[in-house]
Parts: sequence; C-alpha cells; structure tokens
Amino acid sequence: MSKKVKPVIDVDLDEERKPRTVLIVIAFSFVCGLCLSLFASISGPLKYLFSLLALIVGIKMFGKLDRVGPRIWFVSLSIIWYLLLTIIIAFVQYAQDNPLPTNG
Repeated sequence: MSKKVKPVIDVDLDEERKPRTVLIVIAFSFVCGLCLSLFASISGPLKYLFSLLALIVGIKMFGKLDRVGPRIWFVSLSIIWYLLLTIIIAFVQYAQDNPLPTNG
C-alpha cells in the first residue's frame, strides 16, 4: 500500500516558465506582425508568402502554448506590432519618395 506523498512546497510550474512564455509570445507576435505589415505593404505575388508565413507562425505559437491567456496576448500584440510596423514602413516609403530639398 503506497501513499501519495504531498510535496512540501507546492510550486506552480507555469510560474517557473513565465519569463520564457512572455519571450515566446513577444517574439512570435513580432514576427507575425512584421509578416502582416509586409503583406499590406508589398504588391505582387510575394505578398501571399508573407500571409502564409504569418499563418504558420500563428499555428506554431498556438501549438506551443495551450493556455488562453498567452493566446490572447499573442493576437493583441500581433495587431499592435502590425499597426506600428505599418506606420514605420509608410514613413520610410514617404521619406524615400520625397527627399528633403537641398539649399544651394
């Protein structure tokens, strides 16, 4: 007759992996947001490659983390990265198309 021994210190394993989970969510959401902003910025058939890549990144991230919280953060941060990176790309394209006039 064996008894189950209760651990002296009850450690939540999710708390031990919390920094790793945060880094995974931030990295995957950045890559996904970058792919989506490139999809919105590029014309031609290459843009669909970035769309497919964003889908694959999302599927991989959802496979890695099975909890709802990180998944919500992933979607939210991907949208924020998408908006931020799209604005940066628009600024860069505008600066390239409209150079500053030279005085002289």
